[in-house]
Amino acid sequence: MIRGARSLLAPRWLAWHATLVLVLVAFVLLGRWQLDSFSDENRADEAASEQAPADVATVLEPGDRLTTAVVGRTVTATGRYDAGNQLLVAGRRLDGRDGYLVVTPLRTAAGILPVNRGWVPSAEDPATDVPAGDVTVTGVVQPSETDRDSRVDLLADLPADQIPYLATVQLLDALRYTPDELYDGYVVLRAQKPESAGPLPVEPRDEGDGVGKWRNLGYALQWWLFAGAAIVFWWVVLRRSLRDEQPGREAQPVDPAGV
Repeated sequence: MIRGARSLLAPRWLAWHATLVLVLVAFVLLGRWQLDSFSDENRADEAASEQAPADVATVLEPGDRLTTAVVGRTVTATGRYDAGNQLLVAGRRLDGRDGYLVVTPLRTAAGILPVNRGWVPSAEDPATDVPAGDVTVTGVVQPSETDRDSRVDLLADLPADQIPYLATVQLLDALRYTPDELYDGYVVLRAQKPESAGPLPVEPRDEGDGVGKWRNLGYALQWWLFAGAAIVFWWVVLRRSLRDEQPGREAQPVDPAGV
């Protein structure tokens, strides 16, 4: 036993032990970094939901890219709905029924804000009627959807007032707005003054349920599993070396780098 312990203090094994320590420290720190990123995103989501509603013009600029810091913020905006440019997002379900999302651009003093006013079961539903006059809306900022969010065939021919998914690129393609006057993303309507009958309300998407955030937690666990695997590998090498150096056994040189 003493002989085996002494052999583990040979120069070649000291370098092997030092390498293991460095690898473990690196893997643990990398895992901690990913875990901190996961926690930071959770705190950012909570902070965004707890902040008081802000005027959209103070947190967003027309034509600028929407940042993750703004996603989930509750904002207010005052203007007039552009009824002639209202669009429907086809293929959306609510409570097991097929229907449409109603997206109406709101012309504000600063730019044009896309507002997801809610859901209707048919394109001819009276709830799609657009309120006239000035309105003040309160809504939750959402990023553009992607083609993966579409619930209809992207190659299908849709009516001129319908789009397959709600994204800035789709709005610019369907409407005669310039990129400089259109806010990126959209807001999901939560309240409107003056109140009026309209589409059924829908919930904002929970971006926290997306792959992006949970991926950080997965990476943290992955780095720590790598650390455990390194320890197992180190132990296997040492065990084989000690076994081969026992009296009565023919020595079988072990090259740590080749195990």
